[in-house]
Amino acid sequence: MKYSYKIFDSVNEECKEIWTNKENFFSCTFFQDIKFIEELVANTDNKLKIVVIFCDKKVIAILPLEIKKYFFINVLQWIGTEYADYCNPVFSKDFNTNFDKKLFLNIWAKIIEELKPNLDLIFFNNQLQKINDFTNPFVENFKTINFSKVYSIDFQGDFNDYKENIKKKDKNHAYEIHRTLIKYEKLKKISKNIGVEIKDSLYDTSDIDNIIKEKKDQLYKKNIPNKLGSQFKKIFKNLIKSKKINFYLISLMVNNQAISKCFGFVYLNTYYYYIPTILPNSFSNYKPGKILIVEIIQWCIKNNIKKFDFGLGSEKYKKHFSNKETNLHRYINFYTLKGSIVFISILLILKIKKLWL
Repeated sequence: MKYSYKIFDSVNEECKEIWTNKENFFSCTFFQDIKFIEELVANTDNKLKIVVIFCDKKVIAILPLEIKKYFFINVLQWIGTEYADYCNPVFSKDFNTNFDKKLFLNIWAKIIEELKPNLDLIFFNNQLQKINDFTNPFVENFKTINFSKVYSIDFQGDFNDYKENIKKKDKNHAYEIHRTLIKYEKLKKISKNIGVEIKDSLYDTSDIDNIIKEKKDQLYKKNIPNKLGSQFKKIFKNLIKSKKINFYLISLMVNNQAISKCFGFVYLNTYYYYIPTILPNSFSNYKPGKILIVEIIQWCIKNNIKKFDFGLGSEKYKKHFSNKETNLHRYINFYTLKGSIVFISILLILKIKKLWL
């Protein structure tokens, strides 16, 4: 087998054709979809370095990379590092275990040698250890920092099967779901009008404006930094207007007022629990956020959606509802003196941050 690669400096027609060729059956998350990538690069001055790897002229992987200038250094990163939950390579159906560590490192060394004159540092953030059924070679073959977990649900059968699956995994988690259902029944008894509202045509972008504002307000009160600025809003407004991704705003309603919401989307049979919010109300003791999760889970099962992805964050409630988990990793390396100074600074910051957590 002969391996080779090609580096694209833009999402040109050839690059887009490779990315969208259905015969390749790419395995990726929403954040490596070509429509999302195109929105990210539309208004950026970062230097794109999209690497396509071939095996005997067949595409086996795409590495959506870019070089971004941070003050005085050039950093190689995944496209969308600022906005994507997960930053990963994209694999075709022909990617397999024969692409071993020695071969991978050999090809990567050649790619880096070509890119090295223009970069000081590599910072690969938010890398999944496993991408669907594939082990991520950028985690498997490098010395990385395991810094968080992410949780998801694989659905098999109906809602009772899901609960039984959780019970087999951990009885304490099953009890948390049981307690949420009890609170839901109590909420129904004291509320004359309760239900779930599902908007699946968010062409009025005021919905995304409102939920982003609500989420930012909540994060601000908790002094938590966020990525929900004007550029983030613009990216998702354009995606909503394109009508090419199935976006949903799902709300738990009491007396015609939303008490919890989630802006999410379905991509490759996976529901992404993306921007959840709890609105100020007098029902907080009933845990409306968890109740909404139960409703969304049942909606996913009813609509034959195979996976529920909780996104970034290793909060306990996500662990309670999930039946699958994987790790998030960072990879950092340097190639110049400037890069080494920043490399040491990043490691010190991460070490200090870990001590405070």
